Amino acid sequence: MINILGVHSVEAPEPCCLIEVELNPPYLDYDWGGITQEDPGQSKDNWQVPWDERPLDAMGGRWAFFFHYLDCSRPLLTPDGPMTLPISSPVPEHLAEIEYEEP
Repeated sequence: MINILGVHSVEAPEPCCLIEVELNPPYLDYDWGGITQEDPGQSKDNWQVPWDERPLDAMGGRWAFFFHYLDCSRPLLTPDGPMTLPISSPVPEHLAEIEYEEP
């Protein structure tokens, strides 16, 4: 099961957010391509997926990834079903070292 812990806007050439999640049970080989967000103006093949996902702990229980063109009014679609996004907040100190790099 995936739990969204936070959504944080980051400075990037395109609109982008850093998303922190918790996986229970932990996974080191989670299928990040199974996470997306519906974009009514695009075909499903063009919907965004996580970028530059990285574990925040050795067990694979907490992760962070970037997501371009995130619409916080729409749910994030996950293998566990649609997930409502929390209100965007500033990047917390424990994620401050994660820098955005262009795909």
